[in-house]
Amino acid sequence: MQCTTATGTGRARSCSRCSPRTRSSRRARQEANVRTEPEASYRETARVALSGDLVVVGGGLAGVCCAITAARAGAQVALIQDRPMLGGNASSEVRLWVLGATAHMTNNNRWAREGGVVNEIFVENMYRNPDGNPIIFDTILLEKVCEEPNITLLLNTAVNEVVKAGPDRIAAVRGYCSQNETRYEVSAPLFCDASGDGVVGHLAGAAYRMGAEGMQEFGERFAPDPAEYGELLGHSIYFVSKDAGHPVRYVAPSYALRDITTIPRYGRFNARDSGPWYWWIEYGGRLDTVHDTEAIKWELWKVAYGVWDYIKNSGR
Repeated sequence: MQCTTATGTGRARSCSRCSPRTRSSRRARQEANVRTEPEASYRETARVALSGDLVVVGGGLAGVCCAITAARAGAQVALIQDRPMLGGNASSEVRLWVLGATAHMTNNNRWAREGGVVNEIFVENMYRNPDGNPIIFDTILLEKVCEEPNITLLLNTAVNEVVKAGPDRIAAVRGYCSQNETRYEVSAPLFCDASGDGVVGHLAGAAYRMGAEGMQEFGERFAPDPAEYGELLGHSIYFVSKDAGHPVRYVAPSYALRDITTIPRYGRFNARDSGPWYWWIEYGGRLDTVHDTEAIKWELWKVAYGVWDYIKNSGR
């Protein structure tokens, strides 16, 4: 079927989009874009090899500051991050505010602040992001890294293998990018494990320790009792709510926790509170917070939705 359009003289002319010549050229372009692969017994994912002076695994603030500092000193740096944004716990995915020198135990050192790269990030964020929008903070971190020509950034790439060059030396790390279905092998003489879970050290066979010791072992008088609090830092979940100014019906997901009295501190839940007040909801301190993290996440989802169901619908 061919389109026609009216002309000023009252005569019809062919639509340029549907003329035989246009249809032929469009078909040629479509055929040129078609890729045909013969059947194969198996295929491998695409592979890319990179090399440099330093490989930083982990794109949290520690990894970002390390990569920027090394790049400014002239090193060719590969920064590998397994998430779609930088920032780690300070990113929009988790939204922990950045505290270091300003917080120590119960003493709030409000007049202290780290210098260096993290201070650059802090000042830039205060200037361009006065409302503290976590998405904008993601963008500022990405910009700081992209401004360094000596940094090669690999996002969405999880390191899952280490190549050794002897018992005490790492030659390369390998990782998989879930977005472009590509395996990367990145080699360098120096590696920084800023992954949070110590994945590079673990895969390289380094000795490590996991868990909380009692205060007697090293004379730490502030050390918590593992029997009471568990042996690891648990996972927490953060949710927000707002007053809409009128009644809003809430139907909890079917997997939400129904009996919140199983939560030790359930008596603190109050209908007058908003979501951010419950940043302290935590689970997993007695589990393996690396290998059990998916189970922990699901339990936290159940708890968060169950808590809000209790606040909205219990009448208590």
